[in-house]
Amino acid sequence: MSEDLVVGVDARGVSVEVLLWLKGRAASSGDLRIEIVTVAELGRVPPDAADIEYRNAYEQAMGDAKKRVSADLPGVPVTATMMWGIAADQLVEASSRADVLVLGSEKTGVIQGWVSGTVPLRVAARSACTVVVVPRAWRATPRRLVVAGASLDGSDDSALAFAAAEAARTGADLLLVHALRIPQALLAEDLLSPSVQDEIREKATRRLRLVVEELESQYPGVSIGTSITTERASLALATESRDAVVVVVGTHGRGAVSRVVLGSVGHDLLLDTSCPVAVVPAGVAKR
Repeated sequence: MSEDLVVGVDARGVSVEVLLWLKGRAASSGDLRIEIVTVAELGRVPPDAADIEYRNAYEQAMGDAKKRVSADLPGVPVTATMMWGIAADQLVEASSRADVLVLGSEKTGVIQGWVSGTVPLRVAARSACTVVVVPRAWRATPRRLVVAGASLDGSDDSALAFAAAEAARTGADLLLVHALRIPQALLAEDLLSPSVQDEIREKATRRLRLVVEELESQYPGVSIGTSITTERASLALATESRDAVVVVVGTHGRGAVSRVVLGSVGHDLLLDTSCPVAVVPAGVAKR
Protein backbone atom coordinates (compact mmCIF):
# COMPACT_ATOMS: atom_id res chain seq x y z
CA MET A 1 0.00 0.00 0.00
CA SER A 2 1.42 3.38 -1.00
CA GLU A 3 2.01 6.13 1.54
CA ASP A 4 2.70 9.83 0.97
CA LEU A 5 4.84 11.60 3.56
CA VAL A 6 5.40 15.34 3.87
CA VAL A 7 8.54 16.20 5.86
CA GLY A 8 8.77 19.74 7.18
CA VAL A 9 12.24 21.28 7.50
CA ASP A 10 13.35 24.77 8.50
CA ALA A 11 16.58 26.60 7.65
CA ARG A 12 18.59 24.07 9.67
CA GLY A 13 17.59 21.22 7.36
CA VAL A 14 16.49 17.70 8.25
CA SER A 15 17.56 16.27 11.61
CA VAL A 16 19.38 12.98 12.17
CA GLU A 17 16.40 11.75 14.18
CA VAL A 18 13.91 12.41 11.38
CA LEU A 19 16.23 10.66 8.93
CA LEU A 20 16.36 7.61 11.19
CA TRP A 21 12.58 7.59 11.47
CA LEU A 22 12.22 7.82 7.69
CA LYS A 23 14.65 4.94 7.17
CA GLY A 24 12.63 2.78 9.55
CA ARG A 25 9.43 3.75 7.77
CA ALA A 26 10.86 2.89 4.39
CA ALA A 27 12.06 -0.49 5.65
CA SER A 28 8.56 -1.47 6.80
CA SER A 29 6.45 0.18 4.08
CA GLY A 30 6.02 -1.22 0.61
CA ASP A 31 5.62 1.98 -1.39
CA LEU A 32 6.73 5.32 0.01
CA ARG A 33 6.79 8.80 -1.53
CA ILE A 34 8.36 11.75 0.29
CA GLU A 35 7.92 15.48 -0.21
CA ILE A 36 10.35 17.80 1.58
CA VAL A 37 8.64 21.07 2.46
CA THR A 38 10.21 24.23 3.82
CA VAL A 39 8.38 27.46 4.61
CA ALA A 40 10.08 30.85 4.46
CA GLU A 41 8.15 33.09 6.83
CA LEU A 42 7.76 36.52 5.27
CA GLY A 43 7.39 38.28 8.61
CA ARG A 44 10.82 37.08 9.76
CA VAL A 45 12.76 38.87 7.00
CA PRO A 46 14.65 41.87 8.51
CA PRO A 47 13.74 45.14 6.73
CA ASP A 48 17.35 45.70 5.63
CA ALA A 49 18.06 42.11 4.59
CA ALA A 50 18.42 41.09 0.98
CA ASP A 51 15.46 38.97 -0.01
CA ILE A 52 17.62 36.80 -2.21
CA GLU A 53 19.92 35.90 0.73
CA TYR A 54 16.91 34.95 2.84
CA ARG A 55 15.47 32.79 0.08
CA ASN A 56 18.83 31.17 -0.61
CA ALA A 57 19.19 30.02 3.01
CA TYR A 58 15.89 28.13 2.86
CA GLU A 59 16.47 26.80 -0.62
CA GLN A 60 19.89 25.54 0.43
CA ALA A 61 18.43 23.78 3.47
CA MET A 62 15.66 22.26 1.34
CA GLY A 63 18.10 21.07 -1.30
CA ASP A 64 20.45 19.59 1.30
CA ALA A 65 17.54 17.80 2.98
CA LYS A 66 16.43 16.30 -0.31
CA LYS A 67 19.94 15.05 -1.04
CA ARG A 68 20.32 13.51 2.43
CA VAL A 69 16.94 11.78 2.31
CA SER A 70 17.54 10.51 -1.23
CA ALA A 71 20.98 9.18 -0.26
CA ASP A 72 19.63 7.38 2.83
CA LEU A 73 16.53 6.02 1.08
CA PRO A 74 17.64 4.87 -2.39
CA GLY A 75 14.73 4.03 -4.64
CA VAL A 76 12.23 6.19 -2.71
CA PRO A 77 10.87 9.12 -4.80
CA VAL A 78 11.78 12.41 -3.07
CA THR A 79 10.57 15.84 -4.16
CA ALA A 80 11.02 19.28 -2.61
CA THR A 81 8.65 22.23 -2.30
CA MET A 82 9.35 25.82 -1.20
CA MET A 83 6.44 27.69 0.40
CA TRP A 84 6.06 31.26 1.64
CA GLY A 85 3.91 32.48 4.50
CA ILE A 86 3.24 31.48 8.10
CA ALA A 87 4.89 28.14 8.77
CA ALA A 88 2.03 26.51 10.68
CA ASP A 89 -0.56 27.59 8.12
CA GLN A 90 1.48 26.38 5.16
CA LEU A 91 2.25 23.02 6.78
CA VAL A 92 -1.44 22.51 7.56
CA GLU A 93 -2.15 23.19 3.89
CA ALA A 94 0.54 20.66 2.90
CA SER A 95 -1.04 18.08 5.22
CA SER A 96 -4.04 17.88 2.89
CA ARG A 97 -1.91 16.04 0.32
CA ALA A 98 -0.22 13.64 2.75
CA ASP A 99 -0.95 10.50 4.72
CA VAL A 100 1.57 11.50 7.38
CA LEU A 101 3.24 14.86 8.11
CA VAL A 102 6.63 14.46 9.82
CA LEU A 103 8.30 17.13 11.96
CA GLY A 104 11.23 17.24 14.35
CA SER A 105 11.15 18.75 17.82
CA GLU A 106 13.54 19.92 20.53
CA LYS A 107 10.86 19.24 23.20
CA THR A 108 11.78 22.46 24.99
CA GLY A 109 8.94 24.75 23.99
CA VAL A 110 11.60 27.33 23.06
CA ILE A 111 11.52 28.68 19.52
CA GLN A 112 14.84 27.72 17.92
CA GLY A 113 13.45 27.51 14.41
CA TRP A 114 9.87 26.81 13.45
CA VAL A 115 10.25 23.03 13.33
CA SER A 116 11.47 22.73 16.90
CA GLY A 117 9.45 25.54 18.46
CA THR A 118 5.69 25.86 18.90
CA VAL A 119 4.85 25.03 15.29
CA PRO A 120 4.50 21.24 15.84
CA LEU A 121 1.87 21.94 18.51
CA ARG A 122 -0.08 24.29 16.26
CA VAL A 123 0.14 22.03 13.23
CA ALA A 124 -0.89 18.89 15.12
CA ALA A 125 -4.06 20.65 16.30
CA ARG A 126 -5.16 21.57 12.78
CA SER A 127 -3.62 19.02 10.45
CA ALA A 128 -5.75 17.17 7.90
CA CYS A 129 -3.58 14.05 8.33
CA THR A 130 -1.68 12.25 11.06
CA VAL A 131 1.28 14.26 12.38
CA VAL A 132 4.38 12.42 13.64
CA VAL A 133 6.77 14.49 15.75
CA VAL A 134 10.24 12.98 16.22
CA PRO A 135 12.10 14.35 19.27
CA ARG A 136 15.72 15.39 19.30
CA ALA A 137 18.10 12.71 20.65
CA TRP A 138 15.63 9.90 19.85
CA ARG A 139 17.11 6.61 18.74
CA ALA A 140 15.25 3.46 17.72
CA THR A 141 15.32 0.71 20.35
CA PRO A 142 14.94 -3.08 20.04
CA ARG A 143 11.70 -2.95 22.04
CA ARG A 144 8.76 -3.47 19.69
CA LEU A 145 5.88 -1.67 21.35
CA VAL A 146 3.25 0.81 20.20
CA VAL A 147 1.47 2.73 22.96
CA ALA A 148 -1.88 4.44 22.42
CA GLY A 149 -4.10 6.57 24.61
CA ALA A 150 -7.65 5.19 24.84
CA SER A 151 -10.19 7.77 25.97
CA LEU A 152 -13.12 5.35 25.41
CA ASP A 153 -15.41 8.16 24.30
CA GLY A 154 -15.32 7.37 20.58
CA SER A 155 -13.19 10.38 19.67
CA ASP A 156 -10.04 8.28 19.41
CA ASP A 157 -11.29 5.59 17.02
CA SER A 158 -8.99 6.84 14.25
CA ALA A 159 -6.02 7.02 16.63
CA LEU A 160 -6.57 3.46 17.86
CA ALA A 161 -6.90 2.18 14.29
CA PHE A 162 -3.66 3.96 13.36
CA ALA A 163 -1.90 2.49 16.40
CA ALA A 164 -3.07 -1.04 15.60
CA ALA A 165 -1.99 -0.65 11.97
CA GLU A 166 1.43 0.58 13.13
CA ALA A 167 1.78 -2.45 15.40
CA ALA A 168 0.81 -4.78 12.56
CA ARG A 169 3.18 -3.06 10.13
CA THR A 170 6.18 -3.10 12.46
CA GLY A 171 5.54 -6.43 14.17
CA ALA A 172 5.13 -4.69 17.53
CA ASP A 173 2.82 -5.31 20.46
CA LEU A 174 0.12 -2.75 21.18
CA LEU A 175 -0.58 -1.31 24.62
CA LEU A 176 -3.77 0.68 25.20
CA VAL A 177 -3.58 3.08 28.14
CA HIS A 178 -6.74 4.50 29.71
CA ALA A 179 -6.60 7.16 32.43
CA LEU A 180 -9.64 7.08 34.69
CA ARG A 181 -11.37 10.44 34.82
CA ILE A 182 -11.21 10.85 38.55
CA PRO A 183 -10.04 14.25 39.83
CA GLN A 184 -6.76 13.83 41.68
CA ALA A 185 -8.09 15.95 44.54
CA LEU A 186 -10.79 13.37 45.25
CA LEU A 187 -8.22 10.59 45.40
CA ALA A 188 -5.81 12.59 47.54
CA GLU A 189 -8.49 13.45 50.10
CA ASP A 190 -10.02 9.94 50.08
CA LEU A 191 -13.37 11.41 49.07
CA LEU A 192 -14.23 8.41 46.92
CA SER A 193 -14.91 5.14 48.67
CA PRO A 194 -13.03 2.03 47.49
CA SER A 195 -16.30 0.56 46.23
CA VAL A 196 -16.98 3.61 44.02
CA GLN A 197 -13.42 3.51 42.68
CA ASP A 198 -13.80 -0.19 41.92
CA GLU A 199 -17.06 0.46 40.08
CA ILE A 200 -15.48 3.17 37.94
CA ARG A 201 -12.54 0.92 37.12
CA GLU A 202 -14.78 -2.04 36.29
CA LYS A 203 -16.85 0.02 33.86
CA ALA A 204 -13.67 1.22 32.12
CA THR A 205 -12.36 -2.35 32.03
CA ARG A 206 -15.50 -3.61 30.28
CA ARG A 207 -15.43 -0.81 27.71
CA LEU A 208 -11.71 -1.29 27.08
CA ARG A 209 -12.28 -5.01 26.56
CA LEU A 210 -14.78 -4.24 23.81
CA VAL A 211 -12.24 -1.95 22.12
CA VAL A 212 -9.62 -4.70 22.26
CA GLU A 213 -12.01 -7.26 20.78
CA GLU A 214 -12.84 -4.93 17.90
CA LEU A 215 -9.17 -4.24 17.13
CA GLU A 216 -8.28 -7.93 17.40
CA SER A 217 -10.93 -8.75 14.81
CA GLN A 218 -9.37 -6.26 12.39
CA TYR A 219 -5.71 -6.98 13.24
CA PRO A 220 -5.65 -10.65 14.32
CA GLY A 221 -1.86 -10.87 14.36
CA VAL A 222 -1.36 -8.04 16.87
CA SER A 223 -0.90 -8.79 20.57
CA ILE A 224 -2.91 -6.17 22.50
CA GLY A 225 -2.45 -5.36 26.18
CA THR A 226 -4.21 -2.80 28.37
CA SER A 227 -3.39 -0.55 31.28
CA ILE A 228 -5.86 1.43 33.40
CA THR A 229 -4.45 4.12 35.64
CA THR A 230 -5.50 6.96 37.91
CA GLU A 231 -2.45 8.99 36.85
CA ARG A 232 -2.70 11.96 34.54
CA ALA A 233 -3.03 10.58 31.00
CA SER A 234 0.02 12.35 29.57
CA LEU A 235 2.21 11.18 32.46
CA ALA A 236 1.05 7.57 32.14
CA LEU A 237 1.58 7.58 28.36
CA ALA A 238 5.05 9.14 28.66
CA THR A 239 6.05 6.50 31.22
CA GLU A 240 4.72 3.53 29.26
CA SER A 241 6.20 4.72 25.96
CA ARG A 242 9.72 5.44 27.18
CA ASP A 243 11.24 2.88 24.78
CA ALA A 244 8.29 2.47 22.41
CA VAL A 245 8.24 2.63 18.63
CA VAL A 246 5.64 5.40 18.83
CA VAL A 247 3.01 6.76 21.20
CA VAL A 248 -0.33 7.58 19.56
CA VAL A 249 -2.98 10.05 20.69
CA GLY A 250 -6.07 11.46 19.04
CA THR A 251 -7.55 14.92 18.76
CA HIS A 252 -11.17 15.33 19.72
CA GLY A 253 -12.30 17.42 16.77
CA ARG A 254 -15.20 18.89 18.74
CA GLY A 255 -15.88 22.25 17.20
CA ALA A 256 -13.71 25.11 15.98
CA VAL A 257 -11.77 25.63 19.23
CA SER A 258 -10.49 22.04 19.31
CA ARG A 259 -9.03 22.49 15.85
CA VAL A 260 -6.83 25.33 17.14
CA VAL A 261 -5.89 24.04 20.61
CA LEU A 262 -4.26 20.62 20.64
CA GLY A 263 -5.36 19.55 24.10
CA SER A 264 -3.41 18.90 27.29
CA VAL A 265 -2.51 15.25 26.63
CA GLY A 266 -1.07 15.78 23.15
CA HIS A 267 0.53 19.06 24.20
CA ASP A 268 2.30 17.54 27.21
CA LEU A 269 3.46 14.49 25.28
CA LEU A 270 4.97 16.56 22.48
CA LEU A 271 7.02 18.44 25.07
CA ASP A 272 7.92 15.50 27.30
CA THR A 273 8.11 12.20 25.45
CA SER A 274 11.31 10.37 24.54
CA CYS A 275 9.88 8.59 21.49
CA PRO A 276 8.02 9.76 18.37
CA VAL A 277 4.46 10.99 18.95
CA ALA A 278 1.69 10.44 16.40
CA VAL A 279 -1.27 12.80 16.68
CA VAL A 280 -4.25 11.47 14.72
CA PRO A 281 -7.20 13.77 13.95
CA ALA A 282 -10.65 12.42 14.76
CA GLY A 283 -12.25 10.89 11.68
CA VAL A 284 -9.10 11.01 9.57
CA ALA A 285 -8.88 8.39 6.84
CA LYS A 286 -6.01 7.34 4.61
CA ARG A 287 -6.07 9.35 1.42
